[in-house]
Amino acid sequence: MSWLFFALLSPIAYGVSNILDNYLASKLFKNAWTLTAYSVLFNSLFISLVFFVETPGLPPASLIPFLILIGLIETFYLYPYYKALQDDDTSVVASLFTLGKVSVPVLAFFLVGEVLSWHHYLGFLVIILGSTALTVNGDGGKFHLNKSFGYMFICSLLLSVEAVVYKYAFEQVNWSTGFFWATLTTIPIVGCFFLLPRIRKDILIERRVFKKHVGIFAAQELFSFIGMAALTYALVLAPVTLVAGIEALQPIFVLLYALALGQFFPKIFHERTNIKNLFKKSLLFAIMIIGVVLVTQ
Repeated sequence: MSWLFFALLSPIAYGVSNILDNYLASKLFKNAWTLTAYSVLFNSLFISLVFFVETPGLPPASLIPFLILIGLIETFYLYPYYKALQDDDTSVVASLFTLGKVSVPVLAFFLVGEVLSWHHYLGFLVIILGSTALTVNGDGGKFHLNKSFGYMFICSLLLSVEAVVYKYAFEQVNWSTGFFWATLTTIPIVGCFFLLPRIRKDILIERRVFKKHVGIFAAQELFSFIGMAALTYALVLAPVTLVAGIEALQPIFVLLYALALGQFFPKIFHERTNIKNLFKKSLLFAIMIIGVVLVTQ
């Protein structure tokens, strides 16, 4: 069950990354495109760590379009993600990463021929229903979805496509080759941001903010890199639908971090921890864990 270790390491690391992302998006950077540019460029600095695990080779020419597609998704999923963080609790946003994953079993079936047992699909459905319920509000007797729901539906759908494309790539090349070149493609993609006058101007204006908080960027991107590396390695070892199910534990770790450290770092955390919200989140997280158990059986 080594795949389970790496699949669990991913939401543990991503949970820390989510919290730091929220601080950057809601407290430091108003323009999500600017934050996207800095995040992608900073994350690329960690790509050399791949060589300490395994030396990447050259991918076949037929795989290059798929690696570019992964790079595009790795860049552009960040915009709706940052917008959602500006609107809602970090744990709720993290839970909504599961929304688009309803497409994972379908995409996995058609692209890599992946077929699972009925309880795996049932668990997957339970996870998605639980995460959707987290963002439903009943204020004033009327139920409505937060803005974060729409942003994260787009975000999670993109990441679901990415996970399946990664699985397809790993059937042709080893982990280091697929991960290294897919990550490397994000550099020229974000470089195109500088061709757009408005975004280029804002990036240059905000460079002082970036320099002042470079330590937070370093920590955030390190945990993000660990999360992605663990996730992609888990995809090498196990079916993509199972790995996607384990990813649903991410908001639980975010909430645990907030409860343990929120009083010491109040500026970092964006989390409502009153009795009403804790009860709602705990109940729905428990339902999601049942789904995870079904997925991993």
